[in-house]
Amino acid sequence: MPDYKYNTSKPEKLLTGYGTVRGAELKSIYTDIEPMTPLSQIENRFGRPSSSGLETDHIDNCLRFLRTIDMIEQTEKDVLKTMNRDIFPEFELSFEPKLLHHIQRQTGKQSHLAAVYEIAVQEILSDTGHYGVRRVSVDDLVIKVDRETDYDLEWREEKILMWTNLLAPLGAISFSSDHDEILLSPSRAVLHELLSHHQRHRANGDTILAALEWIDGNFFPVFSRTGGQPAVHVGVADVLESLVADGVLSLTGMSDRSEVVDLPTSIDDSETPADYTIEAAPDKPSYWYPLDSSERRYKA
Repeated sequence: MPDYKYNTSKPEKLLTGYGTVRGAELKSIYTDIEPMTPLSQIENRFGRPSSSGLETDHIDNCLRFLRTIDMIEQTEKDVLKTMNRDIFPEFELSFEPKLLHHIQRQTGKQSHLAAVYEIAVQEILSDTGHYGVRRVSVDDLVIKVDRETDYDLEWREEKILMWTNLLAPLGAISFSSDHDEILLSPSRAVLHELLSHHQRHRANGDTILAALEWIDGNFFPVFSRTGGQPAVHVGVADVLESLVADGVLSLTGMSDRSEVVDLPTSIDDSETPADYTIEAAPDKPSYWYPLDSSERRYKA
């Protein structure tokens, strides 16, 4: 795998400070950037007409965010170039897991955005064992993140809402604004895509532990406990169970294998599966990324 390259001229603004940045705009703008694209081309394409000319503040914010997470760089002559496009040269990632990977790779104070997710899945209540919780409120997560991190930041509701508003359209989590509650389950789309890529292109492609460790290390956390026999977070396990119920995923337990994961409940007659096989995803809305759902029409 090629070395990950960090943008040497990235903005210093904290990622949680980009409260107006939305996944749909990030995806549209990033998708329109070729290896060498003039800034003026993006402004003309996505600028908002006004009596005084094109409004481009929303474009500037998106480009700054993409520069900060090393997805693009901007030359002194205002030419935009993509970065780390071939970080996984064996396959092409969708925009959603690609963005999650870049968030995961940030260092120093900018790692605070990824830390929110880590802390959310580590939330354990006495009646749930070692598998975490399916839901967490925004208020509770603010308190938990403030207690568990040391970034010299004043954690407020606005920062957590920025995280939820960014990650929910990517399919990493779901968010209920009516109940101010975060559902810690990834979409079937993102989990299916990553399991499929791992099965085809990574070492130990049929080992579920290796697959989930790869996802956990590169995209988003999947374990509520990593010491000893890793425990799969209940939100991720729910999605695995859905994939099995749809006939897309098969899990196999083997008594003579130590490379297993611990599930909250038995799936495919095993609470400690070792291997997996995954089939092509059905073309139905439950397997579409949230950002794609509004662009597609389901044909019954």
